[in-house]
Amino acid sequence: MPAEETVKRLTMAAFMVAATSAAIANDAELRVSGYGSFDVSSAYVLYGARMNKEPCYWTYGELNLSAGEWGSIGASLWQNTDMTCHRKDTMRRMNEWDWASYLRSGYDIAENWRVAFEAGHIWYKYHGLKDSAKSIYKTMMEIYGRVELQNPYATPHLFAAYDWRITDGSFAVAGLKRDIKLPLNVTLTPDLTVGGGDDRYLACMYPPWDEKAVKGGISYVQLSGKLSYWFNSHFGIHAQVAYAVTANDRIRSGIDADASDYRKQFVWGTVGVDVAF
Repeated sequence: MPAEETVKRLTMAAFMVAATSAAIANDAELRVSGYGSFDVSSAYVLYGARMNKEPCYWTYGELNLSAGEWGSIGASLWQNTDMTCHRKDTMRRMNEWDWASYLRSGYDIAENWRVAFEAGHIWYKYHGLKDSAKSIYKTMMEIYGRVELQNPYATPHLFAAYDWRITDGSFAVAGLKRDIKLPLNVTLTPDLTVGGGDDRYLACMYPPWDEKAVKGGISYVQLSGKLSYWFNSHFGIHAQVAYAVTANDRIRSGIDADASDYRKQFVWGTVGVDVAF
């Protein structure tokens, strides 16, 4: 069995055993829940980098097993499909599958104040990105963590990931967001995020794709606004618009010298539907 496949199975098994054992030991009630979404996006954007200027659509689904106050374990799949053949040299149509398994939990620190966190592993697979040896090129595998301080005012959040397979590099995103209740049960969520990584990780994302030419540090700043509306507890719709700026001088110079779809600043957006059970 390939080493990557072994790691995937062992990680998922460890998550399942840990959460299930905690639930049984503490007589927690097990509950299954799920969430899914479908989005049409004006571009393919990853961590503030516009890698494809053409529209694409994303499908996402997750399945969770909750163990009450002990949190939950889950697995998810995110998939990208280009709506044009613009990236016909290496990527076309249904080209990316991101599999993840994770643990989620949290605890209350005061009335209406809660720390929520998530830890897991993501396995990226790019269909159509070819090398000389195989038609399906497995790329980064990341261990990640996510934490946010939920409160009635503004929610700070932090995401950090380490790719142990390809780049041996790290990336992090910090932000501040707030849910604002509007008339007709609509929610507006402005979110300001700042992201960055070391030179090894950023060299895998930006031209000229050479860690000697890319300086680690902050790579982008983005301001987004999301409108969401749930018709009931099972079905909702949303729309988002964002403005992103590349904040790294060396990356900006690499973008100037590159003829692809990268831009130093750009606006992009998505519209989509949500389902939950």
